[in-house]
Amino acid sequence: MEKKHQEVTELPLLLKVEAAAKLLSLGRTKMYELIAAGDVPVIRLGRSVRVPTASLRQWVEDRSKQGLSA
Repeated sequence: MEKKHQEVTELPLLLKVEAAAKLLSLGRTKMYELIAAGDVPVIRLGRSVRVPTASLRQWVEDRSKQGLSA
């Protein structure tokens, strides 16, 4: 019996800032403001800035529990 191919829609481990902003329904500028303020955890690879998916989910969960706005 063959398994049917299921498309996995998991996010990559690291997101570009624009992709993270889109997931949060925020503008690119606001996302960079949050990063600059140290509110959103990031990984810097040379000049590239990436947002870890797991950290972003945790950040949203923590903010939801606290009832704080971005």
